[in-house]
Amino acid sequence: MKNPEFHERRRQQFLYEELYTKTRENQLSLIKGQLANKKVAESTQSQTVIYQFLYLEALWIWILDYTAGEPIDALAPRIAGIVDKFEEWNEVDQLYQQEAALDFPEYGPYEYEGAPQFSILSDYEDTLQLLSIAILLRDQRSVRRIIHVLRSHRGHDGLFEQLIGAYVEDSQDLDTCIISKPYDTLLQVFYEEDEKASLVLLQKYLKQWYPAMRNHPRWYDEHLNINEEGYAAYYGYWAFEAGATVFILDLDDSQIDHLVYPKDLVDYARQLWEVGRFTSQETEPLMRKGRVEGGQPCPQTGFWETPAKLHSRSHFAQGQIMPVFDDAAYGETIWYWSEEQ
Repeated sequence: MKNPEFHERRRQQFLYEELYTKTRENQLSLIKGQLANKKVAESTQSQTVIYQFLYLEALWIWILDYTAGEPIDALAPRIAGIVDKFEEWNEVDQLYQQEAALDFPEYGPYEYEGAPQFSILSDYEDTLQLLSIAILLRDQRSVRRIIHVLRSHRGHDGLFEQLIGAYVEDSQDLDTCIISKPYDTLLQVFYEEDEKASLVLLQKYLKQWYPAMRNHPRWYDEHLNINEEGYAAYYGYWAFEAGATVFILDLDDSQIDHLVYPKDLVDYARQLWEVGRFTSQETEPLMRKGRVEGGQPCPQTGFWETPAKLHSRSHFAQGQIMPVFDDAAYGETIWYWSEEQ
């Protein structure tokens, strides 16, 4: 069977094949450059910026591929690796926070605070997107890992609490979001008992979403800002959190036809639900190639590194017990397979 043409399989009309190819190539080039910078960065502040960049570029490449029409079955397994990078960023950010607490004791001692700042639109929306994609892929283990990073954010944001309600024992009902517009509108969907009224609110949110992204560095008018080299910071405009809301509440979305609504991803989630499938389950051990927790045997001979310690890249033999650093950020030492062997 012949593969459909690019314009037939893409999920948004703003993306054409040359723009997709050049944008993806540029992102991969940027990642390569930051991996080189990571080796020589001397401060935890610099490391934090680099690790956040690597996480976000991986997420945006995933979104770009989704927009380009890649099959969801092929995209689903990749989210776990992006969550790895989300965790790595958070681990390095904890080191930075710890150093800042020592340098500025007048502001009080270090207390754990997850790296994303929900009061910043870009941090909030990017985090909601990662969480919502994992929910829609039924990647239960990734959802748990994201919640663990964000445990300091519990009890502060209504939409976040509703999205994770099925994954925590102490779900909390809050009536506001840290960023009210447009997110309070979507939050109201969870409290509306009448499905028709819920769908009216959902449609309202979808209409509000794009204008509300005006100050986001990626989600507004970037398809119009094409570089001379032919690439752009446009990866697709998607309100994945709206899709997760529809899936969680089992709303009828048959009449929803909006540019930013990821309908086929919601359909995919429902198909998984109907047959009892998961991308990953919470009970599965997190023993994936390229990641191992400190105190566990090394799964593969080669170079490994951990964000829990600067310049940690070291060679380990298969079966060798991976070190644990007692002063590791938030109590965990997680080793990752080095990009260069």
